Formats: sequence, C-alpha cells, structure tokens
Amino acid sequence: MKKSNFHFVRQINEISVLRIVRDEGPISRSEVARKMGVSKVIIGGIVKRLLGTNILFEIGKGPSTVQGGRRPVMLEFNADAGLAVGIEVHLHRANILITNMNAEILHESMVNFSDNTNPKSILQRIVKNIEKLVGDAEKMRSILGVGLALPGLMEYESGSIFSSHSLKAWEGFPIRTFMEDALDTKVYIENDVKTITLGEYHWGAGQDARNVVYLWLGEGLGAGIIINGEIYRGITSSAGEVGYTEISARGIDRGKFPILYHGQHRFGEILTTRNLESRMEASIRSNDRSTHMDKDDISLANIAAAAKKDDGLARDALKEFGQLLGVLTISVINLFNPELIIMGGPVIDKCPYVLKEATEKAKEDVLLVPAEVVKIKAGALKNRAGTLGAVGMVLQDLFKPPIVNMATYRSLIVPE
Repeated sequence: MKKSNFHFVRQINEISVLRIVRDEGPISRSEVARKMGVSKVIIGGIVKRLLGTNILFEIGKGPSTVQGGRRPVMLEFNADAGLAVGIEVHLHRANILITNMNAEILHESMVNFSDNTNPKSILQRIVKNIEKLVGDAEKMRSILGVGLALPGLMEYESGSIFSSHSLKAWEGFPIRTFMEDALDTKVYIENDVKTITLGEYHWGAGQDARNVVYLWLGEGLGAGIIINGEIYRGITSSAGEVGYTEISARGIDRGKFPILYHGQHRFGEILTTRNLESRMEASIRSNDRSTHMDKDDISLANIAAAAKKDDGLARDALKEFGQLLGVLTISVINLFNPELIIMGGPVIDKCPYVLKEATEKAKEDVLLVPAEVVKIKAGALKNRAGTLGAVGMVLQDLFKPPIVNMATYRSLIVPE
C-alpha cells in the first residue's frame, strides 16, 4: 500500500473510532471493533495512539459478557481535550463562542466596534479576546480550529472576502492568513447565512433532514442551501442570493399589499426589517390606517408588540410580510424541492405571526405535492446559530457522517 494511502485509511479509522466512542461510550475495544467490522488488533493500535493524545481515556472495567471471561476496559471520549472557536462578524460587533469537541459552550463574548474600516485592528482585538477567554498558553494549544462567519461573498482560496456591502473595507484583506498566524491553528471562513444554515443543520431545527433551505430575514434577505447533507455554494459561491429574485409576474401589486409594496423590483428590497419599519412609518404619517403606534417610535420590536395587542396596522403589515415571504417560498420549494425550510432572523424571532402567514401561503402552491411534503419551521438557535455554525466548520470531521463506510474507503486503496 502506498504510504499516503496508509495514512489516509489510518485517519479514517481513527475518526470512526472517535465517533463511535463519542456517540456510544462508555464502550469496550472489542465492541468498537465489532461495530467497525475490523480486527481487535487494529482497534488496539488506534486506541493506544488516541489515548496518548488525551482524546480518549479509560474509565475502568465494564461488565463481563454473557460468555464470561475478563471484564473489558471501557473507553470514553474526552470532549474537553480540544477546543473549537466560532466567530460571527457583523457590521459593528463580533460574537465569539468557544466550545469543547461536543460543541458544548464553555465561553461566550462580544467585541464591539463603531468603526469597521480597519480589519487588522478588529481581528487583533478578537484574538486578544479569545486569549483572555481561553486563559493560558497550554489551553491555547488545544484549539482545533477557528470558524469565521462573514457577511458577503467569500474568496475561499485566498481566505478573504470578495464582496461585502457591510464590510466593504475588508474586501481582499487576508483574513484567514492573519488569524492562522495569530492563533497558530486552522481557520475556516464562510458566508454568514451559510454558516447559520450549518448551525441549524448540525444542532438546531435541521438535525433530522438531509435537504434543507434556510431563509434568513433581517436587514437583508438570503438563503443557505444544504443538499444531501452538504452546504451548496454554487460556482461563484453566490448560491442562495434569493434577495435578487424579481417580484414581477408574481401577482404582487399595490392593491394586494398596500402597506409594504411601493414599486420594489426584488424580494430583497421588500422583505427586510428596514422596509417594514419605513413603510409602517409612511402609513402612520399619511394617516390612512387606524393604529395606536407613534411614527417616531417605529421598530421591529414595537411592531411585534403592537401586533400582539391586535393593533390593526401592525397586524396587517406583518400579514403582508408573511404572505410576500410565502410567495418567495413557493419559488424556493419548486426550485429545490427540499424536505425542510427553516426561517430565521430578527423578523421571524420577534414576529412568529409572519411564519404562520408564510406557511399558509406556501401551502397554496398549485404544484401540490412538493408544497404538501415540505416542512416549514422557525430556526431553533436564535442568535447563536452563526457562532455554532462556525464551530461546526471546525468539528465537521467529528460530526458527520456518524460512521465512516469502511468498504467505500477500502475501494480507494491503490496497491504498491
């Protein structure tokens, strides 16, 4: 066997052992060997190596088998042997999450910045914050990697932002190289909505699905797409830019949507927090609707609160928002035919009425079967979806798939 192939198979075996012990431990060496379909000798060698790295540890002897004999030594996964760091960068803040290898949260922090035009300075502050949270040099060496969620289109090869509306000054800056040099570990970068999608897929509303579309609604509109368990980026890494979908020819006019529709051309111009707030304010100023809201106190939170109190204008505005979202959702269902659509972001978090309206509208699609089969849910992770998704980029080798198919990997071995 070629040396490179030998190392490849050994690594696959090691990951398989880790997954089994993590998911089913405490467990004996012989039981791991049985589940993997390999010899106890192979498992013994792998376990010896992993015990030396502190990723596995022995916790004593288990019960004897029905055949009797010596009681087996039980193995347990040491989730605290390594750390994963997830960072989500926004317009004026960065959220930081540090977890163990089971994605259990150990530390959480936020770095605020009013000026986002100096990426080097902001990243230096983020690094110092991570060092402070972790505590000492020995623990810093246990960081397995850092996941970075960033707004805009990514240039994955160079590890930088190709294009971003909110972080314009960051375009072209070598983010990955800078962070890898500063922290001496592997760094992964990804678009923020795609990262949120990964978070929901691994630990949130999407855990039981393989084909998922995540729709994010807030200051902008975007989607993350998972096909057969893998994030789909597209040839230019711009898959999911549903905000650019044209509104025309979808039966949207001022008569049907008098509050929110004002001649916008794309869904990304109408399905945003900013448009909802500005059109509410315009309606109050024109005094054409009955409402208890004040034009000088319009915010998403206040709109949501007013709707709960059955304020007519607030309720109608959110109904329009939900129905417009439902129209877009029909296009998403017919294009991708997913088993699950997750909706998240500030609008969904604060206004559950929007999800209800969007779901009812989507289920009216003339192409009945896809609309009937698809499930539509709210995201489960709220503000932590992005940072947990970033952690997921670091831990993905441990978390998917649950058990490596050894027969498939054996077929890749090329004899010497």
